[in-house]
Amino acid sequence: MVPLTKRSLVLPASPPSVKLARSWVTRVLAEIGRDDLVESAALGVSELVTNALIHSKPPLSVRIRGTVDHPRIEVVDSSPVPPQRSEMSPEPEDVDDLNVTTFGRGLDLVAMMSARWGSDLAHDGSSKSVWFEPQGDSDESGRTGEIFDFDPDFGLEDSAEGGDEPQLSIQLLGLPPRLFSLLRTFYYETRRELRLLSLTSPEGYPLAHEMTAAYVQADRERRVVVGISTLDQAIADGLETVDLDYLVPATAPATMSRLRDLYVEIYREFADEHLLALRPPEVIVQLQNWYFTEFERQGRGDPPLPWDGPTTVATTA
Repeated sequence: MVPLTKRSLVLPASPPSVKLARSWVTRVLAEIGRDDLVESAALGVSELVTNALIHSKPPLSVRIRGTVDHPRIEVVDSSPVPPQRSEMSPEPEDVDDLNVTTFGRGLDLVAMMSARWGSDLAHDGSSKSVWFEPQGDSDESGRTGEIFDFDPDFGLEDSAEGGDEPQLSIQLLGLPPRLFSLLRTFYYETRRELRLLSLTSPEGYPLAHEMTAAYVQADRERRVVVGISTLDQAIADGLETVDLDYLVPATAPATMSRLRDLYVEIYREFADEHLLALRPPEVIVQLQNWYFTEFERQGRGDPPLPWDGPTTVATTA
């Protein structure tokens, strides 16, 4: 299965965006040899862009993710309000032009054109994406989507009370908050992409499936970590470096070590395909490795080693 290169198109907040998005998606699918999906993808993206123009606000974009075997069309807008399936189902009409009174069957039509579909809230809660995987033959019954099924900060059961669990003290010395903020964004985006690949085909993407399980474990542990607010404040204040003192679950070092090693495998597996630009700038990779390794080292009793690399991407030149 060959992953797609990162592709996206920013759309103007005006009716011509419907035709523009449909033409762009059609062209990309033709370029990757998936002409069999053009009709369903064109209808689906037309409905999603129309809905975004009516019910959300700019900026607006369309992007294609996933793999050649399982391409995924996404429409991203700046509204955190989840999409709604309409109870009305008029026959789909020509959607070359935006018509606010009749615009097909919205998510019902998208569901019929999809192998699967859903909607995700951005990790900062400021925007959402509505996505679908087009299929060659439509399903008139429609498919149930996953509305905000996956979000980094919600949807997980609370962990047990931290006071009843063994805790470790972890010191992260000289951590660069601005650089870490970029790492955090990369983490969330990669987490989402791998989770959706796992949802698409756990057997076809076993590494994505394994990584998703590791992410879930890390999220559960993060809920009881003491000290994260200091990092969040340092990022907000734009500090160059900060020393952090965390209290973490005793299982955290093993989880962080597992994430680090899985990232190495993911970079290797997708090295030639650049799925979602999975490998970030080298300084981000170095910071990621240092961060995960500090948990592992200090978990076995070694003293902390401060970050001695750059504090921003720009300083690496």
